[in-house]
Amino acid sequence: MINSDLALRLIAAIAIQAVAISVHAQNEEDALRLSSFGGGGTARSNGLANAIGSVGADPMSVMINPAGMALYRASALSFTSVLEINKVDARYYGTTTPYSQERFAVNNLALVLHTPAKEGSEWMSATWGVTYDRQTSQHWTTDVVGTRVPSTILEHFVREADGTPYANIVDVFPFTAGPVWDAYGIDTIPDSTSTYQGFIPFGSDTRQRHTIESHGATTRTTFFYSGNYKDRLYVGASVGVVGQRFRRVTNHTEYSLDALLDLQGLTYKEDLTTNGNGFDVNVGVIGRVTDRIRVGAAFQSPQWLLLNDAYFTEFSTTFRTPDNLGNFSYASTSPDGTFSYRLRTPWRGTISATYLAGKNGLFSVDYDYADFRTMRYRTANNTEDLYDFSTENDLIKKRFRSRSGLRIGTEWRMGNWYFRGGWGYAQDPFSKNDAAKGQALRNYCGGLGYRGEHLTVDLAFTAGIQGTRFFQYDPELVNATETDRKSYSTFLTIGLRP
Repeated sequence: MINSDLALRLIAAIAIQAVAISVHAQNEEDALRLSSFGGGGTARSNGLANAIGSVGADPMSVMINPAGMALYRASALSFTSVLEINKVDARYYGTTTPYSQERFAVNNLALVLHTPAKEGSEWMSATWGVTYDRQTSQHWTTDVVGTRVPSTILEHFVREADGTPYANIVDVFPFTAGPVWDAYGIDTIPDSTSTYQGFIPFGSDTRQRHTIESHGATTRTTFFYSGNYKDRLYVGASVGVVGQRFRRVTNHTEYSLDALLDLQGLTYKEDLTTNGNGFDVNVGVIGRVTDRIRVGAAFQSPQWLLLNDAYFTEFSTTFRTPDNLGNFSYASTSPDGTFSYRLRTPWRGTISATYLAGKNGLFSVDYDYADFRTMRYRTANNTEDLYDFSTENDLIKKRFRSRSGLRIGTEWRMGNWYFRGGWGYAQDPFSKNDAAKGQALRNYCGGLGYRGEHLTVDLAFTAGIQGTRFFQYDPELVNATETDRKSYSTFLTIGLRP
């Protein structure tokens, strides 16, 4: 018969293995971040709110409907830069904290090669080439302050650790409750080896500060080919190579407002770096219904991504009275964690229509659809992990919904000058009853451009506004943090034609 000590060791070994597999896995909200796009394109497309699906003749067409590249009449080379200002106003327990940051980046590069067909062919031309697009900016900082919060993150770790013998807690929870235990944030209650309490009792008032600094971008290098049939039908296809670069550093700090408690303050830090690559396929068609009306439809496959995480945590405490060695502060750092996995993003569909007012201007409308419930995590092919991500994938199906987006743009010409305006709307992807459900993303856009014989210069200004909600730790223990995210961008595109 197995004795109780050996049984305890076997249970702990199984738990350690299970946690070692799952602790690095991304959660459902990270899948949403990796699947969300916005902010790419040229100055012209952004001046039209990226309602470019059936307008065409713009590098952004590759991302929305590659058939639009067949509307080019000549080869072209273009460069787009962006200056973005990202601002977050965070509200938490009655306190609002603003934060903003600026960044300059290369937003789009495009080489378009136009080849006229042989005389007498019904296919009038072919257009092919390569584009680089910075689809999503991850440069955001959220700074949250709560001056009097009747909660503590320690209770989150208490609930996690309960039932685990203290001798095994560092091994079972090496990234969360383990370092908290090691740095004296939690301890067992008297006469128990597996029931815990925090050194700040839950319900005590604390002053909290929670900062999230993220950096990186989602980029897409796309190879495309399109054809023009009788100036009535335009078809196109593209293959995109996707790059993911992301780093997020989260610091949660608490100070006890009860001077009778010995634990004065604590800090919990999470550092996550994600890198990876993938690919997708996009196909589209545009038809000229009349000389003034064009309609289009496009399908973008899911992105199949192979990703790698590097992850570690730190926990530190400061007490009001020293220990026997005179120490007031303690700190513990987790091991370095790494994890490889795959993610399949949602497929997307776009339908569009454009009304041409002769050579004077145009109106354009795009509608797109994506079902975020179809995101799926998978294990990497080169690992022997048996973890199946069933928990995360079930939460994806439960927490998210399909999302629709609408973009409207207009462009008017006066000689060599072009004036543009646009508006965009995208639903929040969280399901109706989810506690983190926020507000729709709204984009307001405008721009102007100059087109010479061989040179084009375009300028655009956009403002994106969205309300979001998130929880700093267990939603049962703390109120949501509400944020107003605002992104102001200035795009400059310089294009050359032979």
